[in-house]
Amino acid sequence: MSPAVVLRSKFVTPRSSTFNDYINYMDRKDAKQHVKMDTSSERENDFDVFYHFMDYMDDEEKQGELFTSSKDKLDAKEKQTVKEQFQLAQQNESPMWQDVISFDNEWLSKQGLYNAVTHTVDETKMRSVVRETMQAMLQEEGIQQSAIWTATLHYNTDNIHVHVATVEPHPTRERINVLDKESNTWHEEYRAKRKPKTLDKMKSKVANIILNRAHEREKIDELLRGTIRYKKENNISLSSFQKTETLFKEAMNHLPNDRKQWRYGYQSINEARQYIDEITKIYLDQFHPEEIQALKTKLDEEVDVMQEMYGEGSDYQQYKNTKLDDLKKRMGNAILTEMRAVDKEDRISGFKQKIAIRQFHALEKENQQSFFQQYNGRGNNDLHVSVIRLKQAMRKTFHDYKRERHMDEFDQLMEKE
Repeated sequence: MSPAVVLRSKFVTPRSSTFNDYINYMDRKDAKQHVKMDTSSERENDFDVFYHFMDYMDDEEKQGELFTSSKDKLDAKEKQTVKEQFQLAQQNESPMWQDVISFDNEWLSKQGLYNAVTHTVDETKMRSVVRETMQAMLQEEGIQQSAIWTATLHYNTDNIHVHVATVEPHPTRERINVLDKESNTWHEEYRAKRKPKTLDKMKSKVANIILNRAHEREKIDELLRGTIRYKKENNISLSSFQKTETLFKEAMNHLPNDRKQWRYGYQSINEARQYIDEITKIYLDQFHPEEIQALKTKLDEEVDVMQEMYGEGSDYQQYKNTKLDDLKKRMGNAILTEMRAVDKEDRISGFKQKIAIRQFHALEKENQQSFFQQYNGRGNNDLHVSVIRLKQAMRKTFHDYKRERHMDEFDQLMEKE
């Protein structure tokens, strides 16, 4: 199965001829060339088509228009302004990022964005898709305030596609040393390579905006949250539930001494994780069998949708796996929250015993000093010692109280997450 959305990305440096060609062709209106673009090809010539932007824009057969983040169509003056910005970017040694987003026409038709009979596309929607996608890219790369981009929609190939070119007129990215393979010399230039995560987010953004699966995914998230909320609202105690009581105690015995480490994602709880996961399974089977079945059904539906979008070679199962892992993590943290509460009760009980014992011994010593003062006539010094010991006992009690209060504040923060 071929993917419904294909993203092809690369960058060119200010030294390359492509950058200069793009600027030179920015407002050229002759040479109405049609370039055949093979989106699956790795050959540079099949992908290096950016200098044809304006040729394409003025081509009646192609029908698209150059647009930007704020303009649907550029007049002559605006084109000149964009050209000057790209020239400035080249002078200041900015890379130019080139992206081509290609669509399966049949899939676009299914989504209501393409009419195969009239060979027309909902350009308003497509521009919105590109703008949101580019905003996500700029934000992920940290250049949303410094970069500009231009794009155009092309009709004149087998697959409708969008070209986007992005530059920083005043570069902000770090400079790195790069080896020129032709001259075998090193030179410094702005880092141009984008994060793989950025490109993945761009592709997902395009598909998700068009499909608008937000409602379906909200249902999935609600099922995930519902299992946790049910436990809290119904005050279900897994520490005393017959099927999980032993596992609960065993997990607590394998947790680290530092309660701040009691978070499901921490490696320090690895020895307790198997018991926590088993408690999660028992809880879900016991209290949420129908919800879990509904969750898995909806996740399978999303997998089918993403398989169609991204094709057989993609990791379309990842969404389902990620959501199931998220459920396990959420439940694990809910269980650990209960464990902190149980541990807190145990410590408070022991804490109160310590206070009672210390107060008892302090009063006992004070009474003894009073007795010696009354009958031996030498109580002043002994009473002074007694008061010092009483203060020491109360100081220890105060420090214990402060430590418990700090841990209580930490627990409250964790429970809010």
